[in-house]
Amino acid sequence: MPKKAAAVIALVLLLSLSFTYVQISSRLNRSPAATTAASSDNVNQPAPAQLATATPHQNGQAQLAGVQSNEVYYQNKIVVLIYHHIDVKEEPGLVISPERFASELDMLLARGYHVISLDQLRDFLNGGSVPDNAVLITFDDGYESVHQYALPELQKRHMPAVAFTIVKYVGQKRGNLQYYSWDGAREMAAAGFTTQSHTYNLHDFGPLASGKNGPLLNGPLKGQSLSDYRNMVYQDLKRSREEIESHLQQPVYALALPFGAGGQTAIQAAVDAGFKIVFTTHYGVVTRQSNPLALPRVNAGGPAITPAKLDALIRAAAGATTSPKGQQKQPPTYHPVVASKKTKRI
Repeated sequence: MPKKAAAVIALVLLLSLSFTYVQISSRLNRSPAATTAASSDNVNQPAPAQLATATPHQNGQAQLAGVQSNEVYYQNKIVVLIYHHIDVKEEPGLVISPERFASELDMLLARGYHVISLDQLRDFLNGGSVPDNAVLITFDDGYESVHQYALPELQKRHMPAVAFTIVKYVGQKRGNLQYYSWDGAREMAAAGFTTQSHTYNLHDFGPLASGKNGPLLNGPLKGQSLSDYRNMVYQDLKRSREEIESHLQQPVYALALPFGAGGQTAIQAAVDAGFKIVFTTHYGVVTRQSNPLALPRVNAGGPAITPAKLDALIRAAAGATTSPKGQQKQPPTYHPVVASKKTKRI
């Protein structure tokens, strides 16, 4: 190779090596902060905000979350809800799952309903005030499932409630149904979940003097005089009230009629036994003009009732003139007891 050509090649190689060195040196001399910032331009960009989504319950109902509604649906009225039994396996009629019950409580919160106590309802009937969209939660019969499943869910949400128990059955197991104990009742009471009466032992059907088989509080019974029947009911209800008060050291003044039925004689016996408020199972809303011895309730404890449907039932009860399907509208004269100024004030 000629010397001149070799010199040119050597010069080109030298210039190439010099340029490469300058590039490497420049990179090595950049500050760590600058290097980090440069490399993080894409890697550490904040991710786009994720929209909150509803988490479905096992029963297929979406869990309602978010800011509580401030909408006013009704004022100076109380819708009383009625439940019975809670079990992991739902059954047609009056048995709902813990998940369904929880989802209904979530709906009450999300839709802006205010759950009140029995004392607040009593005071309302005496002229006191209640919050807008007032709701009272009640349970009939006194099953252990109320203590096991309902109490924790109510406690989580700081909601009071009322359980109407068959007093003779407290702590007993009848068939496959366990009733909550007095210890359970005391635990419930401490959390604002009060126990009231569902009779001592008259939650049953029997042969009536009318010739039909019906609820015992629709008596008198076949072959029984009116005075004997009245005394039987009076003694039963008085015993139920006294036993609850003795065990729980709390006033008992409310009765839920078994099967929602009770004749004039039974209602008067309840008044004489010390009861001031009587609940039926007829559909409607409580106002200050309501007869306290025939207060309506709205069934909330059926597996066919979704949170959305319960929301609609509550609003309809508070303002509708017709009853939604599956609910029994309260007739104007359900109980023969005539409301008077005396009976309206407790």
